[in-house]
Amino acid sequence: MMGDVSTARNHILGRLRSLIGQREQIFRQQATTGLPDPPMTVFPPPDDKSLVESFAIKLAELAGSCDVVRAGEDVAERIVKHVGKLLPELESEPTEILSWAADELHVPRLEQTLAEANISLFVPDNLHDQNTRSRASVLDVGLTAVEAAFANTGSIALTTGVGRSRAAGLLPLNHLALVPLSRLYPTFEAWLWTLRQDGRLEALLHDSGQLAFVTGPSKSADIELTLTLGVHGPKTVHAIVFDDSQ
Repeated sequence: MMGDVSTARNHILGRLRSLIGQREQIFRQQATTGLPDPPMTVFPPPDDKSLVESFAIKLAELAGSCDVVRAGEDVAERIVKHVGKLLPELESEPTEILSWAADELHVPRLEQTLAEANISLFVPDNLHDQNTRSRASVLDVGLTAVEAAFANTGSIALTTGVGRSRAAGLLPLNHLALVPLSRLYPTFEAWLWTLRQDGRLEALLHDSGQLAFVTGPSKSADIELTLTLGVHGPKTVHAIVFDDSQ
């Protein structure tokens, strides 16, 4: 009996040694023949409407909202206008908003325009610090850019890293997301396909501390099946879509 076990063990170990010596043969090449280009989508792509219109419609269906900055309009001024709607006290006292770093938002003259309206950006660098957490927890508006936005679902993708705190899009009651046209895609799958084509997918995943997907305001119907917004995250999600080609 022991001889049979020893023989089987030696056979298995010999097989493993053989495979390790030919490791390129362990896994077969993934077949790609016949795959659509770009790939099939879980949710149907937008119809003949523009990507911006489709994105705005889907976000509205999710209880979110959207502004589109037209040619000649100022993105920073549009941000000030929306923050003013959320915080009526803005005219009489200085206000902080929880934010990504200004150079991660890619909006010209942002800090200068905000300062003229009594608004400053609080960009946390260490949420393990109690004072930083306390300061961030009382702010009502969070300002972020997006890694991508998807017209067929109204969703946005957020990455985290230096100058891109995840708290800005999750902690405040109101989330204001800046969506450049260059980062608006018809579908999630089209975004992934573009990343692969450009050779950027691995770098994105490697350089990001976290990749989060946001589909409208936070919702819960756990209590008496009554839908409530803002239980586990922002109560409002507002997107500002702008042309970043210039």
